Amino acid sequence: MLILLSEDQLYGVLSENKGGNNMAVNISGRKGNVKNIRSHALNATKKRQNVNLQVYRLEDGTKVRLSAKEIRTLKKNEKAA
Repeated sequence: MLILLSEDQLYGVLSENKGGNNMAVNISGRKGNVKNIRSHALNATKKRQNVNLQVYRLEDGTKVRLSAKEIRTLKKNEKAA
């Protein structure tokens, strides 16, 4: 599920990170999946699949952490506009 935030929501989330640090803010809200790894003996072991988070710089210079899927969608929508 892809959640696109409005500009007001985005800057509301970014304003919470006014601690003076230049860390990227994770605004995507996405979480990884949990899957089972099966051995030849059919033992099930839980394994976590993490989201492919990338640091993305907005036009105003703010750094945010978005998933690769969200970045592709943003670039696709920019080309269409």
